[in-house]
Amino acid sequence: MASDHGKLTCPACGERVYAGDQQCLACGAKLDEGRLVGDAATQEPQPAQQAPAGAGTAWPTEGEPGAAAAQPEVAYATSPAPWHPDQVVGGRGLFDSLSRGWAFLRESFAMAFRDKDLFLPSVFSVLANIVLLGGLGLILHLTGQLKPLVEEEGISVTGWVILIAAAFVTYLVTYFFTGMTVHLVDVHLRGEDAQLGSAFADGVRNIGGITLLALASVAVALIAGVIRGGRRRGLRDMAADTVQRAWVAATYLILPVMMLEDSPFMEAANRATKLHRHNIVQIVVGELGLMLAARVISGVMTVVGIGLAIGAFFAAPVLLPVAIGVALLLFVLASAFVAYVRTAFYTCLYLWAVAMETVGETAPAPAPLQPALQAGW
Repeated sequence: MASDHGKLTCPACGERVYAGDQQCLACGAKLDEGRLVGDAATQEPQPAQQAPAGAGTAWPTEGEPGAAAAQPEVAYATSPAPWHPDQVVGGRGLFDSLSRGWAFLRESFAMAFRDKDLFLPSVFSVLANIVLLGGLGLILHLTGQLKPLVEEEGISVTGWVILIAAAFVTYLVTYFFTGMTVHLVDVHLRGEDAQLGSAFADGVRNIGGITLLALASVAVALIAGVIRGGRRRGLRDMAADTVQRAWVAATYLILPVMMLEDSPFMEAANRATKLHRHNIVQIVVGELGLMLAARVISGVMTVVGIGLAIGAFFAAPVLLPVAIGVALLLFVLASAFVAYVRTAFYTCLYLWAVAMETVGETAPAPAPLQPALQAGW
């Protein structure tokens, strides 16, 4: 991360950049440790446009050199070219969604590479859930509920209480760290220094809403279980899965509202519903393509980890503990990567939706999102 004292700016447009950036997110100029390279190095640098305090990029007005059209001012980093969902490249099918998913993956990975604090809460969340899972297994074993659960026999009321309590704690921990990621992505996109301490404090400030969101998720899981019913399959399973997937998507939009607007749970839920009604979540990037692309990467990492463990077992058993450690590390990173990418995606959607409410449909998308919107087969 660049410090306030050593802040780098793009020589072409004056926007903030980092030493590791290969391209300016604002004007697209090629960079090497903050210096122009290639064809851009021979161009005359343009003076930076001054934006009001607290605002994002101030783009040149129409008719000025290098400006395609006037750009509204927003409080997050954007790309200079105006864009609207009607101008999507390619179609809206699965392959186009995958293409845009890959594009957003690249941008979100580059964002995390510039500021590694963005990725850490997702890692903490995965590690915490592994510990919670181990603790749940131990408690079920000590109470005699593990064997009935594993053998799919009827478990007692005590077993159900333990499972519901464990589900609540898991949701609470996951949402807390997800909220931290939302805070960090928002701060980063505003050109500020994203810090874990401030993200943690923001999570504590909104712990009431996060707790209610966790309770609501437990209720949705129980409802889906009732819909699914026993060991039946078919339409009941499909209906239950639909309910759960819809709720998961809702939580990823409720959390940005809750964290960035400091809204209580019910207000955040109503606000998220309003934003969803304006179709901002159903834009052409498509969460399906994004999550498929993310899971391909996480699946490859998991398979590589398992392959290392199996190879060590047959080739050099003495290295098996190391291989298992590497496999576990890859699993944690893969799971954290999927969680981080999805959170960054919905945070960008939220910021864009708020900008549209303020300045209209001409509001440019946040920098990580726009390249994905312009991608297509």
